[in-house]
Amino acid sequence: MSSIASAEAVAVVVTASDRLEVLFGELAELAGQRNAIDGRIVEIVAEIDRDGLCGVTGARSVPALVAWKLGCSSGNAHTIA
Repeated sequence: MSSIASAEAVAVVVTASDRLEVLFGELAELAGQRNAIDGRIVEIVAEIDRDGLCGVTGARSVPALVAWKLGCSSGNAHTIA
């Protein structure tokens, strides 16, 4: 009998407000991770530029290298570089 009782589904009511709170929490976490990633990308590109490593790749410029390796637009690459 206890196995039957444990198999019964319990209805849980989740309000829209509760769902939004969870989703906003996840967005905040993802935004923090994205900011950390973006910061590290800028550090790496600065090191490549500072040490003159771009020429080894055959890329015409640091922004061209960034666009190539990150698969981003030239405008975004210029912002990063």
